[in-house]
Amino acid sequence: MAEGDITSFSALTESFDLPLLNYKKPKLLYCSNGGYFLRILPNGAVDGTRDREDLNIKLKLNSESQGQVLISSTETGYHLAMDSTGQVYGTPTPNEECLFVESLEENHYNTYRSKKYEESSWFVGIKKNGKSKNGSRTHFGQKAILFLPLPVSPD
Repeated sequence: MAEGDITSFSALTESFDLPLLNYKKPKLLYCSNGGYFLRILPNGAVDGTRDREDLNIKLKLNSESQGQVLISSTETGYHLAMDSTGQVYGTPTPNEECLFVESLEENHYNTYRSKKYEESSWFVGIKKNGKSKNGSRTHFGQKAILFLPLPVSPD
């Protein structure tokens, strides 16, 4: 071993004025396919709308564990879910069909894949006509499954 001087560095004492973000605030999930916002209606139906003033598009994304989210409507309280056939729906009571794996893609959009049916790789998606896309007909690379979380504009 060679003998020599040891260089030590002082601890970083700078502070950065970064804005504190509130991750509990509602979000809008904007779909890349047709410009629709994901909407959970009071009857449990799930679709897309271009009406930014629709109260049913305000969604709360709650982290259940690392990479897993529960998506709920702030207006109806319904939770987004996907059943065994790939159909998306809203349910007032959360269950294991309500968990989705959230992934940030290279293009900065998010995808939401069913946790319960993870082996099938079924995603939440919206068709070009605004109707929800069956999870069994989705796959990686489709525009229908790309969502951009946007802040809700202040009233």
